Amino acid sequence: MSSTHLPSPLKNTWQDNKAFVLLILSQLLILSVLKIIFYYYNYPFIFSRSDTENGMFGLLQLIKWSVYFDLLVLLLVNIPLLFLLQLSRLVSGQLAPVLIIFLFVTLNSLVVLLNCADIFYFRFHYQRANADLLYVLKNPFSQFLHLDPRMIITILLFIFFTVFITRLLFKGFLRAFHSGGRAGLVTLLSILAIIALPFYRARLERALVPNYPLTEISSKQLLVVQNSFHTFLYSVFRGSQEPFRNDYMPIPECDSLLPTRKYLAPSRDTHPNIVLFIMESVPYDFFDPNSPYKVDMPFFDSLIKKSTFYNNAFCFAHQSNKGITAILAALPTLQDIPLYHSSYINMAFTHIGSALRQHQYHSFFCIGDDYDNFGFAKCVRWMGIDDYYCRDDIPGSSKLPAHTMGIHDEYVFDFMLGKVNGISKPFFATNYNISTHYPYDLPPSFNKKFPSGYTSPMKSMSYYDQSLHHFFNEAQKENWFRNTVFIFCSDHWLVPDDNKTNFNAVSGYRIPIIIYDAAAGEGKTISRHVSQFDVMGTILSLSGYPDSIISFGGSLMDTANNNPVSFSRANSNLYQVSDSAYILGFNPSRNSPEFLFHYTLDPDLQNNVLAADSVATVRRDLTKKMQAFLQKACIQYNGEKFY
Repeated sequence: MSSTHLPSPLKNTWQDNKAFVLLILSQLLILSVLKIIFYYYNYPFIFSRSDTENGMFGLLQLIKWSVYFDLLVLLLVNIPLLFLLQLSRLVSGQLAPVLIIFLFVTLNSLVVLLNCADIFYFRFHYQRANADLLYVLKNPFSQFLHLDPRMIITILLFIFFTVFITRLLFKGFLRAFHSGGRAGLVTLLSILAIIALPFYRARLERALVPNYPLTEISSKQLLVVQNSFHTFLYSVFRGSQEPFRNDYMPIPECDSLLPTRKYLAPSRDTHPNIVLFIMESVPYDFFDPNSPYKVDMPFFDSLIKKSTFYNNAFCFAHQSNKGITAILAALPTLQDIPLYHSSYINMAFTHIGSALRQHQYHSFFCIGDDYDNFGFAKCVRWMGIDDYYCRDDIPGSSKLPAHTMGIHDEYVFDFMLGKVNGISKPFFATNYNISTHYPYDLPPSFNKKFPSGYTSPMKSMSYYDQSLHHFFNEAQKENWFRNTVFIFCSDHWLVPDDNKTNFNAVSGYRIPIIIYDAAAGEGKTISRHVSQFDVMGTILSLSGYPDSIISFGGSLMDTANNNPVSFSRANSNLYQVSDSAYILGFNPSRNSPEFLFHYTLDPDLQNNVLAADSVATVRRDLTKKMQAFLQKACIQYNGEKFY
């Protein structure tokens, strides 16, 4: 029925509220278009070739939940403002309505901005916007101008259209509102709905949770339908609360499956110096001779021949602030926010710097970034490391060639070498490089010619290799060099080519780990399953640390564990556990596994064998280990001691 055929009261009500209804519908249309762009732009990072669940019914499910979340956000954002508008009737003058329309435009633009930015930002952390954004906010904005120009244009166009249509339609609504018509009816109904909410609190609380649709769709599909503004607000709200807690099994069984209090046998009679290189965003692909993204790296290619190379190593997550705690503290991060910013900083764990001091090790951490960027200064102090050096400590840093993130690697290595030469021995030094971080800036002096197929990440890796080559050429002239063990470990995997990605539950977490003992120089490749959680134990084992440690890993030197597994966090709704042949995805919200792949026989993960009777034992065992991991982590977070 058209508005011309409506009864007069209904017709007047429609005319009075038409602008507001059109405002909501226009915003819903914008968000829906962004969802479609997000889906197609990030499809390779979400779905694997085996995902056939997006038939017609699956598509309808995606549409239903996508519209649900977008409407939920629009109502949550706009209803309180309508309530304020109703109250503005009591205020004389036009200031209150002007402020309210400003809030309308600002908040609705912010909703669009977060959803638009996530189209690009998703591939850096593989989940929707959350509270972690608050701790890396400086970098996304400083990198904005380095984005693909098409992405910048897209963001600006959507924001412009949002501002234009919101101001235009809301002004029409204000005119009807102040004319004494029924435009206040929408506000009145909204107020009544808010008053009625306590009667539906239990159901409402479930409906407000971003993972609410998991009863009908998978965790992969959930990423497509979620609204980034919603996930961000919920994550901020949940940031101070304890992670989910499930008592999957009796504590003795949990501890037997995953002991976290352990003694590590010393791997050396002496106390060697230890240098750890945490390599930013370096995937295993750069080292894989069978990969099209194998980089020509004269230094690393030579070093591996004299090192222990772990070619089946995995990271825990896709964020630097989770990688650093996995590597240096052997701790998993179950929250969106970094552990060292959370309320769990007083949990029991092994402080690597304090532990090393028992053998008179002096420790320091060196990065070319600004002071405490990503909260790393807080993290380093939290771990008991003696000194923290950043770009502010490098003489003449303001005049040195810089990456978007900070000083280029070669100049940081020169500074680090000076610090190593000047401190007491033995020492533990950590370098966190930045030149392999997006947007992969290269210094003008690096003019190496590359094959046509080299991507920007590959070129930055080549520069990092050259910088390390220079560092080692100088370091080997020093007396301390022969008594030093060098460890290389990536902080997380990152796609080596934005245009042709091969991301899946295995390849998207595989990283290089290398140990070079300058005194031995023996080369070997180890294919045993290892992870970032094994690095801290390796360092303490090398130092001869005599006491027990708390660790979710072990030591890379330990050959006794013949059936190791690794754990990873895809997002808050999906954790993974893998052994030498299988990988299982577990959804803690559903308390059940979502997939199981035999990745050695099925490297592209095309055949989900979760329901197959032939893998019942594997499914049970990996599920139990995943549950033990989550239960053990939550108990440790909450300060209970049963290690």
